[in-house]
Amino acid sequence: MTTSIDAIADLRQRLRGQVVLPDVPAFDELRRTFNARFDRRPRLIVRPVDAADVATAVTWAAEQDLPISVRGGGHSVAGYGVGPDALMIDLGELRAVAVDREARTADVGGGALLEDLDRATTAVGLAAPSGTYNDTGVGGLTLSGGIGFLLGCAGFACDALIGAEVVAADGSIVQVDESTDPDLLWALRGGGGNFGIVTRFRHALIPLTQLYGGRMRFAGSSVPEVLRLVLELQRPDAPDELTLQGVLALDPERGPTASVLGAWVGPTDDGPRWFAPFKALSGAFVDEIGPLSYLALQTMGDRMGPTYRHFWKGQFVSDVSAGLQAILLEHAANAPADSIVLVEPIHGLAHRIATGHAAFGSRHALANVSALGIWSAPADDARVTDWARWTVTTLEPYAVAGAGYLNYASDDEPANRLEQAFGGDSFARLQAVKRRMDPDNRFRFNANIRPA
Repeated sequence: MTTSIDAIADLRQRLRGQVVLPDVPAFDELRRTFNARFDRRPRLIVRPVDAADVATAVTWAAEQDLPISVRGGGHSVAGYGVGPDALMIDLGELRAVAVDREARTADVGGGALLEDLDRATTAVGLAAPSGTYNDTGVGGLTLSGGIGFLLGCAGFACDALIGAEVVAADGSIVQVDESTDPDLLWALRGGGGNFGIVTRFRHALIPLTQLYGGRMRFAGSSVPEVLRLVLELQRPDAPDELTLQGVLALDPERGPTASVLGAWVGPTDDGPRWFAPFKALSGAFVDEIGPLSYLALQTMGDRMGPTYRHFWKGQFVSDVSAGLQAILLEHAANAPADSIVLVEPIHGLAHRIATGHAAFGSRHALANVSALGIWSAPADDARVTDWARWTVTTLEPYAVAGAGYLNYASDDEPANRLEQAFGGDSFARLQAVKRRMDPDNRFRFNANIRPA
């Protein structure tokens, strides 16, 4: 299908930002995501400069009966930001971050990356709970949860969302907070990109300057012990100030490896004792543990460039016993290509925040466990996706209601698994908000919740 020259001319006249068509060299770059599995072509791309531009584009799309996809950071594993034959709204021009040091809040543009948020907040001794890859988009991460190194002391990224500016499907611009629209704010806290285009997020911040932590990597006989310690030290009664993650992988030279990443955000002098059990193990070939800044911790992860192919699946689990650990070690030891098993324990404030605060589900799980299929050669597609699927299937006896983390979800998630991610009552409430904000399901390129 095509859109008439007159219609495109009309859009250009109404916008302050750019309209990018397929015959322009920039088109292919703008439609690229970090997942090379997808080669989707939108009908056209709009690059708005403000919320009014976004509203204009949304209204125009309705006039043309076009669905809308929204690209923030382009980090969606399922490639949701690029909708085939859709109007793609690229929020890349909306990356400004304004920090109010006294109020401890940050107003964040809908296209901002974690690196934008982290640089602005750490410059004044503050931080926002977010994610762990600094080229991730703040928007998609926050709207579907957000697991990061401040989980224990500040909760999920969506828990810190206290306000937003949203462009609804009818083109209206809505200012949202607890007093103006508590139902919509609740839905934005973990319900995904279903309810409109968020052009501005307001995050609550915590004071944070120096911390103690970083990364260690191990090979050899210590690998099972690293996994055990990551889970044991993050037991439900662990101090809020400690947040750890584990990564299991297969190194072509060293064999199975295990990494621990994380931080102690309490008094720096207390930090060494929490990492001492790891320091006592043999087989460490990377040791980057010590005093560091939050910004340094956030930039420790390697960027995943656009040449990699991704297929991620996972489970929230309520049992982290020896049986689960044995399964994870077995599958990681057979991980193909650059694939990993990621273990993200959940504890502290993330557990204590009331269930009704956010749409995000599975809050009371003990960990999020994910098989991250990562590879380069298309010939390996079947092998890697089969590995990820089989890994997650074997985790089902340990899972919470069979639900996975939507921020890591691939493009083949069935509808019933999406409902399980929220639970029946929350899902029905989300459907009601969707019906009010987007009755025609124009925003459908997401973990889609259809209107009630």
